[in-house]
Amino acid sequence: MKRNILTGLAAGLFCLGLLTGAVAGTAASDTVITEVPRVPWIKDQAWTEIVEQARAADQPILIDFTAKWCGPCRLLDVMVFTEKEVINGLAEVVTFQVDVDKPEYARVKEAFAVEVLPTLVWCDSRGIEVDRFTSYRSADEFLEILGGWRGNRTIDRMLADQKSTSPENPAVLLDLARRHAERGQYREAEIQYLRLMNFRHEADTRTVVRGMLGLAELEERAGNTDHSDKLVSQATALYAVAEPTPEMLAYRTEGLMEIALFQEDRGDTLEVLETYRTIVALDDTEVLGLEGFARTAVAAEVELEEATRCALRAMVFSDKDAQIIGTLAETYYKRGLYSKAIRWINLSIERDPEYDLYRERLAVYEAAQAEGGGRYRGSSRRSSTR
Repeated sequence: MKRNILTGLAAGLFCLGLLTGAVAGTAASDTVITEVPRVPWIKDQAWTEIVEQARAADQPILIDFTAKWCGPCRLLDVMVFTEKEVINGLAEVVTFQVDVDKPEYARVKEAFAVEVLPTLVWCDSRGIEVDRFTSYRSADEFLEILGGWRGNRTIDRMLADQKSTSPENPAVLLDLARRHAERGQYREAEIQYLRLMNFRHEADTRTVVRGMLGLAELEERAGNTDHSDKLVSQATALYAVAEPTPEMLAYRTEGLMEIALFQEDRGDTLEVLETYRTIVALDDTEVLGLEGFARTAVAAEVELEEATRCALRAMVFSDKDAQIIGTLAETYYKRGLYSKAIRWINLSIERDPEYDLYRERLAVYEAAQAEGGGRYRGSSRRSSTR
């Protein structure tokens, strides 16, 4: 397995104490936790009631089909649906979030033929679908799509207009490629991605990286793993510049998160661990990076004490997130600290009582404690106090 090209930078910053110092405790004394505003999604409500509400208010509907295990969905929640402009843009829209794993939404999922996540569907006030997209979009991209929808213009219509006026614009080529890929038109997608690569010197880094990841996904689908690996390495290298521009700094973390999610989909556990390490080294307040490092380390059963520190650090900034708490519990379980694991998984259950996975984990932890007595399996007794 190849080492991530950013490993050297990340390892150096790690050693400077971004994790081992600031993360060792549960919180820094000067850290101020504020509630992050989010899109006010309606959840746990029947679809018929959603449509009635939309009709009464004469408002369109946005459906976010999601799941707790969906990485791009979580990225949307944190990177997009917390942005003030997005929240304001959806103020007069009935926003409905559907957890596809809940049995009560099986018919809604089937009615809208949802096959991949994330899937976001735009409907009129009668609940009739107008348009959709099925992959991660950044906040600025989402706002552009939303503006078109509010103006009765579908994504295809907007792309057709952009293509006619700017046929060689790298951002337009990227959108065209992704649209083809979403529809399973892989040859057409490849053509647009390759055209984008021809104009890469006119594009910003984020657009080029997304084009490379798109091509890598197509190569992976075709069984060309080596070529896919090369593209991912090249994409990662673009963020490894010693002096990034202010523009790149604004989206580098988000871009690295997209790379990490791509690596996770491919099962590149050690590679994704290094990418998350880089994200945390660059910004030790990035919750998704902290939780991602901890979760991946648990899956690989490596660096478990650092995994605990990262999960604790993530809780400093998001102490009500059941998933982060659950990851923290997993780090303790893997280290043999069963009492701590049980305590934290019970808190996950309290935060999200309907998610069966947490109860399943609790049963496993309690069985392990009964069998092993909560003995520590790590490398040092000292670290067990964390």
